[in-house]
Amino acid sequence: MLPETQLSLPAAHGFRQLRYTRCKNVFAHLPSRNLPHPDWPYPGQAFERCGIIEAMSSLHIRSFGEPPTSIWALDATQVRDRTASLSPTPGGGSISVFTATLGLALVHKGASISLKRSGEDATRRDALVELCETINSAIVLLSGLADDDSQAFRNYLEARSLPRTTDGEKALRNKTMEAAILEATRVPITSAREICAALEQAERAVNLSDPHLLTDIVGGAMLMKAAVDAVLLNVDANVSLLSDEGLRVALGQERVELGEISLARSEAIGLAYRARIAGLGDIPGNSA
Repeated sequence: MLPETQLSLPAAHGFRQLRYTRCKNVFAHLPSRNLPHPDWPYPGQAFERCGIIEAMSSLHIRSFGEPPTSIWALDATQVRDRTASLSPTPGGGSISVFTATLGLALVHKGASISLKRSGEDATRRDALVELCETINSAIVLLSGLADDDSQAFRNYLEARSLPRTTDGEKALRNKTMEAAILEATRVPITSAREICAALEQAERAVNLSDPHLLTDIVGGAMLMKAAVDAVLLNVDANVSLLSDEGLRVALGQERVELGEISLARSEAIGLAYRARIAGLGDIPGNSA
């Protein structure tokens, strides 16, 4: 029987000094770069190379118990670790909207600091006040949509788990599945639409805010544009599963339109940004 040793994954990776029992002689036949090391990018790297995949079932990241009622009830470390885990949620949709919300928060930062420094320009100050209020409302809305996406996926999983022994059970399961798939398609459509609306506010922020805050605003807008692209992938995955051809066509067309809107608004933000920084040499990273 091969002698065994225990390996530890460092707490620096956020996984609580987990311990794994492995056969150390196996690693003697691996190149040194594949040996267990505190700087592994992820815990199963060397195990994949030597074929001990079954050992991965002991990883802490496989389960976190019952999901929280809201992603916003988690701290940053918990969001990261739960996303990296085998838990069904949060997944791509909710994390995309979560990211868009943080991107919009960056836009709010730029606008609110600019408001604080708006001075005697009453017209600009009033515009910034209205902009900050609009963005704040959008942040609240997007925050809820991040949770809605997770709930939609949980509803889908519950529908899939319904019994299907009798004809009645099969009919009920099919009906429930159809409703769950439709919800899982409409939530990302709604999220993409609201993020597109938020991109319009980001363009306003670029035109109204102080020049030295534009990197925060435009960076936030870039996150939002990427979130639209990512969340629409869920529409692509789900819409084909709908049995109603009319719904498939309508939702598919809306998906295309939202992709085009987000691209146009992202490009408008880029143009506005370049126009604002033209000739300015005091913004880090903006020199010609």
